[in-house]
Amino acid sequence: MVLAGLIRKLGHQLAEIRERALKSILCKIEHNLICYADLIQERQLFLHLLEWFNFPSVPMKEEVLNLLSRLVKYPPAVQHLVDVGAVEFLSKLRSNVEPNLQAEIDGILDGLFLLPSEVPALSSASYQTNQTELSKNPEILTGYFPQDKSNFQQMEVPPRPVVNQTVKCLKFSTFPWLPLTTTDRHVLSSNESSLRSSNHTLIWNTCELLKDVIMQDFPAEIFLQRPKIVQSLLSLLKLAFGDGKHRLALQSVSCLQQLCMYLRNRLNFHRDPGFFSNKHDTVSQNSSLSYCHEARGTHHSQNPSPGSSSPRPSVVGRTGQRPRGDGQDWDAASSSGSSSHAHVNSRISVHSPLDMGHIDLPELETEDTLELQFQQLSLPQFCVSILESAVPLLRTGSRQVIIRVLELLTEDMTLIGEAISTDIWDDSSLFGIDMKEKLLLVLGALGETMCYHKSSISLEQPEVMLVHHRMAFISISLFAVRLLQTLLPVEKLLWPIWNS
Repeated sequence: MVLAGLIRKLGHQLAEIRERALKSILCKIEHNLICYADLIQERQLFLHLLEWFNFPSVPMKEEVLNLLSRLVKYPPAVQHLVDVGAVEFLSKLRSNVEPNLQAEIDGILDGLFLLPSEVPALSSASYQTNQTELSKNPEILTGYFPQDKSNFQQMEVPPRPVVNQTVKCLKFSTFPWLPLTTTDRHVLSSNESSLRSSNHTLIWNTCELLKDVIMQDFPAEIFLQRPKIVQSLLSLLKLAFGDGKHRLALQSVSCLQQLCMYLRNRLNFHRDPGFFSNKHDTVSQNSSLSYCHEARGTHHSQNPSPGSSSPRPSVVGRTGQRPRGDGQDWDAASSSGSSSHAHVNSRISVHSPLDMGHIDLPELETEDTLELQFQQLSLPQFCVSILESAVPLLRTGSRQVIIRVLELLTEDMTLIGEAISTDIWDDSSLFGIDMKEKLLLVLGALGETMCYHKSSISLEQPEVMLVHHRMAFISISLFAVRLLQTLLPVEKLLWPIWNS
């Protein structure tokens, strides 16, 4: 129904409506929402594409001819075009268009004059096969790019290596890149510095600031694209085993849980076709740079200064009032033209924040976007990092810690189901092998934790500890079962039963 409506709008009297309909069809083709097999069955499409040139206003001539040149590679499309008189129409049109478009029309006419047996069946294939070969070899239609076996033999491809470069275990990898203003980068850098402080109160207040302000001001994917804050929060989880420091670990758990929830919302946003835009520019609608123009001439409320009575801490290293972090503060307009970032190596492991002294905020250097994109965390990496850091906390003697960690892991498991497919166990790519090894270690740690709590259930234990270990064992076991159901296909789960 949607495709039929778009095709009908291609013949609308208003040029703007025709143009938007064509852009929508091209966008859906580009993102595999529709395929050429759908289009070549629509006879009305070819009629409207030819009539496109009969209107007084003719925008996007090249795009229309390019679409026709791709469709003409299919026999049903050739038949439809010949039936509606495309040969005569295009021959007359040729003399009325620019020289570069004349070459495009020549290619379309050449395709119309091909005999049916000469027309490729699948133009998107790297090595095309005709209809006769497809009927004889149905098994070669695997994947998005069918290949002809005879061509493979002639090419003498070397033996396939053990490690495959194609990653097939990902449902979702990285979010679209978002640039930041200088103000926003100062906000993130200041919070990174505060989380690495040896001051317990400062760390506590910074976590509160992250939950109440920063994570609501910034799109959640920013924390994966600049992962220093996430790495610091993960390192804080180690404090759960320290005397009197578990409260900081709980703060970190709360921050990570909230980040998981916001990432899930952002994931749904990016997957919603209603919000998709085929305009790819450096200033995204979700970027802080996109608000800079609005900042000019508009009044913005200002936050309390560091000396005020507000319980939220001010940004470390800045004087005066704290910018909002979303690019709409007083200096966003002056910083909108620059794009820079602290030159830091996010791969350096972050040690316990209590072992590191407070680091003064350095001057931010020019941002190397390409380097930052290589250093960002993908969604699967983030999810597995939480598993690696949080599962060991399930062996603590604190009921509150175990409950909060299980709540975090539940949110994380939802993201895992959205980011990693069950093909992870058969993925031979370097990324897949790395993820698989980490997941096996996590599952092993879960098993050891369940054994620990089960072995601690004895009548010699006080009633309080007996209830604690029993509830921990049941809760962790339920989580482990749900995690296995998320990561393992049914046939792998039932394999031990079938072979028993």
